[in-house]
Amino acid sequence: MRKILTVIIIACLAIMNSCMMQQSMDLKVMSYNIRHGKGLDNKLDVSRSLDIIKAQSPDLAGLQEVDNICRRSGGIDQTAYLADQTAMKGTFGKFMPFDGGGYGMATLSAKPLVSSKLLSLPQGLHEPRIAIVHEVELAEGCTIVFANVHFDWIEGEEGSAKRLSQARQLMEYINTLNKAAVVTGDFNCTPDSPTMKYFASQGFVFVDKGDDKLSYQGEEAMEIDHVIYRNTDKVRFKTQSIQLLHEPVVSDHRPLVAELKVIY
Repeated sequence: MRKILTVIIIACLAIMNSCMMQQSMDLKVMSYNIRHGKGLDNKLDVSRSLDIIKAQSPDLAGLQEVDNICRRSGGIDQTAYLADQTAMKGTFGKFMPFDGGGYGMATLSAKPLVSSKLLSLPQGLHEPRIAIVHEVELAEGCTIVFANVHFDWIEGEEGSAKRLSQARQLMEYINTLNKAAVVTGDFNCTPDSPTMKYFASQGFVFVDKGDDKLSYQGEEAMEIDHVIYRNTDKVRFKTQSIQLLHEPVVSDHRPLVAELKVIY
């Protein structure tokens, strides 16, 4: 009996010690398709997107439809401008040359970046596609993967198949990093699509937006911008809150902001 009690006590102490060693921190993730700064009022002013980002003060932001020195947006390096004004690290990923510059996507990070990868994805039907994938050091002993996506926008079966192939290519790379991961961006597909079901099959948790979930506010409102995450044994995420901001003019997408608890 004494031996059994000793074993039980040792096991309980080990569990308590393991729990005491765990740490946690808050992480704010933002996704925003800024439409190169052109609002639904046809006014071009990327400073309006900046004001929204600054007001939210995210730790990590994935931005889509970003211009780099394009004539249509005044020849501005939008990534550098947003990074400078927010005091964050900016990374631009070019899809293709466009209008005298480059068109693509960007990330902003207030956390140290361990690595950055502009990952080529299967080409869209009309536009090339990449994903920006970072390894981000949130704290000592806690490094995660943060990926920003903007999948193909074409409707129908062709578009659906292309988005799924892009998701598979992204997952092949994320799996090599063997870390807890957050993927966000303009997926151009709804939660019940084959692409999002694929992410679920890969162990990703969808941050549920609740009743107010229509992120695209063009001619047909849709839920196509998402935040998803996958845990590991060492690092786990827990959803604290998520909201789609009420910004009806600045872009045809609403900013998506998720607050996560990171346990490591």
